[in-house]
Amino acid sequence: MKSRLIDIARRAGVSTITASRALGGGGLVAEATRKRILAAAAELGYVPNLIARGLVQKRTSVVGVLLRELANPFFAPMLRGIERAAELRGYLVVVGESGLDEQRESCYVDRFRQLRMGGMIVTPASSRVHHLLVARSAGTPVVVMARRWEEGDYVTGDNLEGGRLVARHLLSRGHRLIGLLRPDEPDNTAIQDRTNGFKEVLAAASVLVPPQWDFLTPSTMIADGAESADRIRELSRRPTAIFVTTDRQALGLIRRLRAHGVRVPEDLAVVGYDDIPYADCGQVPLTSVAVPVERIGEMSAEVLFDRMRNPGACEFRQILLPPQLVVRDSSP
Repeated sequence: MKSRLIDIARRAGVSTITASRALGGGGLVAEATRKRILAAAAELGYVPNLIARGLVQKRTSVVGVLLRELANPFFAPMLRGIERAAELRGYLVVVGESGLDEQRESCYVDRFRQLRMGGMIVTPASSRVHHLLVARSAGTPVVVMARRWEEGDYVTGDNLEGGRLVARHLLSRGHRLIGLLRPDEPDNTAIQDRTNGFKEVLAAASVLVPPQWDFLTPSTMIADGAESADRIRELSRRPTAIFVTTDRQALGLIRRLRAHGVRVPEDLAVVGYDDIPYADCGQVPLTSVAVPVERIGEMSAEVLFDRMRNPGACEFRQILLPPQLVVRDSSP
């Protein structure tokens, strides 16, 4: 037979109200009492009905996370940080992937709302985020992760400063002929900030990236970096260094360059961004800007839970976490 709340309360020696509060994760229950109630529930094989609880509370103990690419190693540690923060609060995490498709992203957000999720964390596919504003206006808290969102709460790395770190590094190594490789995503605030910070420092040193050395790619995939290597090899005059705004592209670039006899860093120094887990495992360990990705995920969850507790708070929480340059063999 299913364990009833009254049975748990009797086993723990408390009232049904106290048992309900403890099992629902609510406050006003002493820690020793909470542990006794949870132990009684475990002994009786009690499993909470999240759907029933959601009907009473109007929200389920579930948070939705919507990422651009589940296969991208940049996002995996963020998800780990979110899940750790959610577990501490007794919440379940449900994950979706937009695939950089705005319509798919909007559909996911609508489904999250229909499921009465407690809140959602989203890395948007573009700057067109009307669906996020609609969700928030309808009462579902929203936090944007790994991107800036001037109209709401967000947590991301300080990409502007990260771009500056790369420029200072290359200038300090004596480079003045410098290129740039980035995805053609005008709505991607992370890429735009990295680019702007990089060019800002170069301009202050009277160094400009000429148009023929400013390479745009369709996406951030390894294959795009490899294809860009072919374009660099065809140049009559090449840069001595290049900033690649994502590590995946940088790894593809290095592999293809070396396959055709272009030495890294002797012929071309390369700096990436994100410091993904295998950035130092390639043919040439990659210099990269490390982003505190796990902390970004954890803080995104913390901001979301704060917003869920205080939905009427007026001020947006907009957090930039500092990056760090990790120098390896690709740009000694």
